[in-house]
Amino acid sequence: MFSTKEILLISALLCFVMFLVMYAFRGNGIRGTSELLLANVLGMCTFVLYAFGRELPDWIAYEGANAFYAAAGAAAFVGYRRLMGRGVSLAAVAVTVVLMTASIWFFRHVWDSFAWRSVAVSLYQAGLAAGVALAVATAHPRYRPSTYTLGFILSMCAAIGVGHAYRGALFIFGGSVPGSLLEPSGWNHLFLAAGAFSLPVLTLGGLLVAHREIVTLAEHAANRDFLTGAWSRRAFFEVGEREVARSARNGRPMSVLLLDLDRLKELNDTHGHAAGDQALCVFVDTVSRGIRDIDCFARLGGDEFAVALPETDLAGAILVAQRLRADINDRMKVPGWPNVTASIGIALLRPSETLNSLLHRADRSLYEAKAAGRNQFVVENIVVPFRPHSASA
Repeated sequence: MFSTKEILLISALLCFVMFLVMYAFRGNGIRGTSELLLANVLGMCTFVLYAFGRELPDWIAYEGANAFYAAAGAAAFVGYRRLMGRGVSLAAVAVTVVLMTASIWFFRHVWDSFAWRSVAVSLYQAGLAAGVALAVATAHPRYRPSTYTLGFILSMCAAIGVGHAYRGALFIFGGSVPGSLLEPSGWNHLFLAAGAFSLPVLTLGGLLVAHREIVTLAEHAANRDFLTGAWSRRAFFEVGEREVARSARNGRPMSVLLLDLDRLKELNDTHGHAAGDQALCVFVDTVSRGIRDIDCFARLGGDEFAVALPETDLAGAILVAQRLRADINDRMKVPGWPNVTASIGIALLRPSETLNSLLHRADRSLYEAKAAGRNQFVVENIVVPFRPHSASA
């Protein structure tokens, strides 16, 4: 069996290992990872001080070690709050660490009792575990971990909280109380190991949350256009292929709009690319407001965009095109800018047609709209010129 000192040093080593792993996440902009890094640094210091407590001055072995332990738990709590997208008062957390340290001083200098020092530490750490569990369980869906990670973190928090609470109750109500933290008794070994390993375990849970967030950010970067926030070409083809297959299965219609901004090059040439980027962003915002959540709006490249319209026949697609073109004309009228409008090509999915074929027909219609003078939409070789009153149709 490991001695109490060996258990504490192994815990310090585990904190060091978790620090190294968490350090790899530091450059990804994930909130909360810095606090978890700090928690493990403080944890390393804590367990080393606990392990060599008999060789150190009393104020370091007692107040110093327990202050580090309280600060490590508090840092982990703050890290989890931030991982879950929650705010936290650092001043309030700092006050709890000071009060925890003061209680250790009181139960050493005023009322010397190892049992009550242990009770104070246990209640504090149990409270922090409950705070972590509450933050994770009530997190906004945007930040909520996966089912497995959520279950893991809540289980660990429950084990930590119950273990500390049981230890405190055992010491309060006359259980076998060791004379010091390093005393080699059976219960002390168990509680010491459980308490010492709790910080690395909680860090592991934080790593799982951070990893999921990094994957989510990577997927967003891959599926979204960096400038405008519209879906990327890659994402459009993934969604489009899925919708074509669904349309073939259920026999429901599907349409596609291809949109191209008119005179964007002229805007870039006369006002610079910053103005062109602004126009693209206004355009994307305008179109996004005018379509449904189930529609897929993507930037295919340059100033060409596509909208996949599931469950939409040709008449419905024409109505969408009319509305979008009117909205674009209204919002793109910026004093001093050239008349930036949009040309639109429309195509309805045919039986057994592929997405590439559908887009090819829509692109042909878009070309005809541009050739007919721009600010038009073309559907099945029929040019529909823009009329301002169509916005109210």
